[in-house]
Amino acid sequence: MQQPINYVLDIMHLERDLKRLTGKWSKTTGLKLNELRILVYVQQHPGMQIGEVASALTVAKASLAQSIGSLIDQGWLASEPTQHDRRLRVLTLTAKGRELMETVDNQLEASLSTSPALAFVDRLKALQA
Repeated sequence: MQQPINYVLDIMHLERDLKRLTGKWSKTTGLKLNELRILVYVQQHPGMQIGEVASALTVAKASLAQSIGSLIDQGWLASEPTQHDRRLRVLTLTAKGRELMETVDNQLEASLSTSPALAFVDRLKALQA
């Protein structure tokens, strides 16, 4: 059995490696990490209310609103009122946003086959064992 301090060190290494990977994703896609998280989530869950997206991503609604505004301004995201309560808004990708996400999906998939990503996965699996 591994010593507890070794688990802590392994987690610290994983955190460092994860920050490097996500930093590369941001640089590769040209998106801030919060923007990327929002777009990926909305792509997977279209028509979700802004509050539900904030909750799912564990982000404050005010912080999310800032990123959403930027994504709407760039034409990638649409915010529309719900049919049952016009005060509530749901998020969907625009046609331009769907095109962007197709490119982003390909970029992210390619990045997962790099040696840093594979090493990260190996470390994560070893920690789970």
